Amino acid sequence: MSFREERAAERKLNIVKAAAKLFSEKGYHDATVEEIARELKYTKGSIYYYISSKQDLLFQCHDLAMNLLLENIEKIKNSGLPPDRMLKEVVKSHIETLVSEFNLITVTLGSDYELEEKYAEIIIAKRDQYEKFIADIIREGIKKGIFREVPVKMVINLIMGASNWIGRWFSPDGPMTIQEIGQFYADYLVMPLLS
Repeated sequence: MSFREERAAERKLNIVKAAAKLFSEKGYHDATVEEIARELKYTKGSIYYYISSKQDLLFQCHDLAMNLLLENIEKIKNSGLPPDRMLKEVVKSHIETLVSEFNLITVTLGSDYELEEKYAEIIIAKRDQYEKFIADIIREGIKKGIFREVPVKMVINLIMGASNWIGRWFSPDGPMTIQEIGQFYADYLVMPLLS
């Protein structure tokens, strides 16, 4: 990647993160592209150089969040860890990503219904891919006798529901770090699956 391409990618990332912050604070409908431009000290026209519309910007928030989660889970899948340890790493990684990219994830969890169909289809496919990775880990654990027979989809819903809710109550000033919370959730959510 050339310096110019790196700079363009960095500017686009800054725009997406600024949009996520404003969408998170004000809601998708109440935040404007003008405010995003003002936040970054860009012109509105320079924002539109990187995105085609406000809807595209919302999609970019969703896409970035899903790409981060998919990159993390891909590394975990390739780690060679046994399924129980792998699933714990997935839970920890999911939670740490959720908190470290708080605005981004908050927008994606609260505005998926706002996406136009063409964008929603892409995000749903990535979400399905993410869930498939988790399902594969659980099925492998069942096959190896590490996990007991469980309804895989229900386990995924339980893990995602519990993990995603952290965004509603986590505070960096709380008594536990995000790493400690991630480890607690990983232990607590995986333990009942063990045979």
